[in-house]
Amino acid sequence: MSSRQWLFVCSCMALITSAFTFSIRGDILQEMGNYFGLSQQQRGGIGGGAFLGMAVSMLGGGFICDFLGMKRIMFLALFSHLAGSLGMIHAPHLDSTQNTYYWLYAASFLQGCGNGFTEVAINPLIATLYADKKTHYLNILHAWWPGGLIIGGLSAQFLVRPFFSGGLMGLQLWQVSMYMIVIPAVIYGAMLLPSAFPKTERVASGVSTGEMLMACVRPMFVLWAFCMLLTAATELGPQQWQNSVMQSTAGVSGTLILVYTSGMMFVLRHFAGPIAHRLSPVGMLCGSSILAGVGLYLLSFANSGATAFGYATIFGLGIAYFWPTMLGVTAERFAKGGALALALMGSVGNLSISQVLPAMGGIVDRYAVERVDDAAPEQATQFVQTNDAGKQFLDMDAVNKYAVTYLTEHYPDQAAKFIEKNSAGEPVSVRARELAKFNAETPESQRLVIPGFEAAMSAQRTGFSMAFRWVSILPTVLVVIFGAIALWDRSRGGYKPEILISPEEEAELMSGGVQGAVE
Repeated sequence: MSSRQWLFVCSCMALITSAFTFSIRGDILQEMGNYFGLSQQQRGGIGGGAFLGMAVSMLGGGFICDFLGMKRIMFLALFSHLAGSLGMIHAPHLDSTQNTYYWLYAASFLQGCGNGFTEVAINPLIATLYADKKTHYLNILHAWWPGGLIIGGLSAQFLVRPFFSGGLMGLQLWQVSMYMIVIPAVIYGAMLLPSAFPKTERVASGVSTGEMLMACVRPMFVLWAFCMLLTAATELGPQQWQNSVMQSTAGVSGTLILVYTSGMMFVLRHFAGPIAHRLSPVGMLCGSSILAGVGLYLLSFANSGATAFGYATIFGLGIAYFWPTMLGVTAERFAKGGALALALMGSVGNLSISQVLPAMGGIVDRYAVERVDDAAPEQATQFVQTNDAGKQFLDMDAVNKYAVTYLTEHYPDQAAKFIEKNSAGEPVSVRARELAKFNAETPESQRLVIPGFEAAMSAQRTGFSMAFRWVSILPTVLVVIFGAIALWDRSRGGYKPEILISPEEEAELMSGGVQGAVE
């Protein structure tokens, strides 16, 4: 394996680690939240902490990457990945829910720093190694983001859950799942040790720091950064919430849907080069925005496995090229910005996600509380709780305990068929969909009615659906912006990448006293 191939594989493995933090955190979000008694907004906040950490580390890392070198930045990523994951796994029950939330938020922030430092190093590394085909190879590199989501998601669903449902050595199931992140982290850490990293393209080409800074304040760069705010929120906000939403609204595993759409993205990103050549990267992003908006809006209405996977197909096609193509265009149109331009773009994207995740959780809480107050006012006082931050939320743990107790007391002969138990044999919830199906097929006099339970479940589904519906507005804005940029490019002769050359290459071109053939 050549040095270039070794560095490419090492970069892919680091990105797989980042993807593990995303898919596994999404898979265990509800279990971890129930374990610590968190609201949906707090659960979204923990996910948002990872992306804020990513934004901060990319912002800071972009300024120091050329000074420290990409290899040292990668070691910072390794430390952050391990420290953040272990901190979340071993989070204690502190004196208040809010303080426990702060601990989990800090651990998630550190995980995000690992993801951010990874991007700070690998994006300019690949842009340097493949300077003539940046968009194409950045898409292939970032195919391993969905690749990691697939590996992490399948591992969580079919390796950890079946074999460690009762936990391991005193750890809960969600903690065992989180330990999976350590495996790829150790692999890329071992690969780093013998690796020799090149200088970044910007440094090798002799572009000054002043020129780098000027490239990052151009009006077009600022507009492109605004687009990154919207593309990142559209892609990764719903994906982080996908397991929670799909379990509630469609009764299917959102993690498996994430694996499915990630498989699509993994394949599609390997063919980004020919598509970008045919449509231009900006035209490709415009089409992607249309599909993403339609798919996400339809997903908010999914109510079965068939509709969930069908609508997720449209959404997956839409978001497949968002992140790597945004970075590819940044590297090609703002080449003098170097590692800083790529880091700033990634930082902006992650800052957006850090805010949209708790905002989506807040939407879930708001609509769920409003709906249950209207539909089941007598039970709402028991179901709706107020957290330490003064925010109301629908406490599904309280709903399930109430439903189990009511069903056991009023329908003792039939309760066992509809009660879900944990590995210790303790009743934890009522199978809402099975109960609803039974009641739909049973004469009214024989139905098992739990006052307020169906209203609470419906309220939760409404909250999750509305979170997706609100985010689907963002790609509509992107269609307008990307369409305008594509038309502007066409009026100027088409999409034109900026190519940097080193002083030695420039001298070679100028040999003989001319830069090209003359008449």
